[in-house]
Amino acid sequence: MRSNITLRQLRAFVEVVRSAGFTAAARKLHLTQSATSLLVRELETQVGLQLIDRTTRQVALTEAGQEFLERAERILMDVDLAVANAQDLVHKRRGRVSIATSPLLAASFIPDVVAQFQQLHPAIEVRIVDQPVEQVLRLVSNGDVDIGFGAFPQIDLELRRVPMLRHSLGVMVPIDSPLARRRKKLAWKDLADEPLITLSPSSGFRSLMDPLFLQVGVPVIPRFEVGYLGTAVGMVEAGLGVTVVPSYVGSLQNMGRARFVPLHEPVVYREIEMVTQHGRSMSPGVAVFAECLAGVCRSFHK
Repeated sequence: MRSNITLRQLRAFVEVVRSAGFTAAARKLHLTQSATSLLVRELETQVGLQLIDRTTRQVALTEAGQEFLERAERILMDVDLAVANAQDLVHKRRGRVSIATSPLLAASFIPDVVAQFQQLHPAIEVRIVDQPVEQVLRLVSNGDVDIGFGAFPQIDLELRRVPMLRHSLGVMVPIDSPLARRRKKLAWKDLADEPLITLSPSSGFRSLMDPLFLQVGVPVIPRFEVGYLGTAVGMVEAGLGVTVVPSYVGSLQNMGRARFVPLHEPVVYREIEMVTQHGRSMSPGVAVFAECLAGVCRSFHK
């Protein structure tokens, strides 16, 4: 049979036992003595057993009451612990945030976000998952991570997408290349005779690049094809060629051996987005991390 026992009844029973009487228990519960007595009687009715023997001088547990007390105290302890844990989450005293992003963003942009966030909320654990953008989207969609961050292609997955950074494209060139001296901007056609380092044909970034080169009449004949932008930039620093990258890469990259030059004719923009699972509410910790991420992105624009 289903019972309708309430936490108020359990608290009244446990407090009466701890206080060795209804009068003292009522004071601690901020109830009248009659209200406290009624709660215990209701509990006994629900249980179907007398839990307390009442006399004019004292109260004493029955055998059933002794057994019931242990379980009642455990239930109340678990409830209090659950409430305390929830309050810790609300006040950001504990929690966990997981963010998936591309290897390049994970190495260059995200560490500053995490550093700022941990200064404000050191008790919240942050987990970074660095994966290709296609895998990032799957991780968010499956609920394996809280936040995805990157430049994503058009997708069919139902995800909440929030634009965070708008950036133009440019080219990373070796520091000793003649192109490096033209610091203000280059046209796409200026790359026609340069050894080109590109991402693999299956990447979303490459699918954006090829039509642009075709539009300006530059054949795409890569000298090297790699899997990650970070690898392409490293090869530029080694003097092996040039590679098209988003402007944030140029801003974050050490310019000792390579230089970023903006591209025009045409100027092409991409957006970095934050993606979260559609219909899934953010925990307090995830929400403040998202605010911190947005703040760093805003300052990056300045």
